[in-house]
Amino acid sequence: MLGYTKIQIMGNLGGTPEMKFLPSGDPVVNFSVAVNRRYKDREGNQKEATDWFRICAFNGVGEACAKHLQKGDGIFVEGRLQVRQYDSKQNGKEVSVEIIPSTVRFLGSGRTEGAERPTPGKPPAATRETAYGADGSDGDVPF
Repeated sequence: MLGYTKIQIMGNLGGTPEMKFLPSGDPVVNFSVAVNRRYKDREGNQKEATDWFRICAFNGVGEACAKHLQKGDGIFVEGRLQVRQYDSKQNGKEVSVEIIPSTVRFLGSGRTEGAERPTPGKPPAATRETAYGADGSDGDVPF
């Protein structure tokens, strides 16, 4: 039987997305997302912690992220986990856990840089959508 993984996170970009190209010419975009959470310690004191997630977006999803996202922007990511092992010159074998998104939603930012950037609660421009599927299509967006 085949397995199934799905993860959803909502947080803020830790840096500007970085686009690279695979040998096939397909784009791949890497960025990190910080997810803040609150909890109480054993003494009942309110604490806050940040979990960091690495995102690896391909093709249309990646291109949209590289075009529209900047450090600090709010983002919702839904996708699958991917575990990779690789050899590091410094530490030997390393393990990397990444999210491969199937859906990315831009939640906006506090900046007011102009109409080119998606804005929460505002319908997207006719030439651009704020949600992209795994194949980069923007059809059948439910809003």
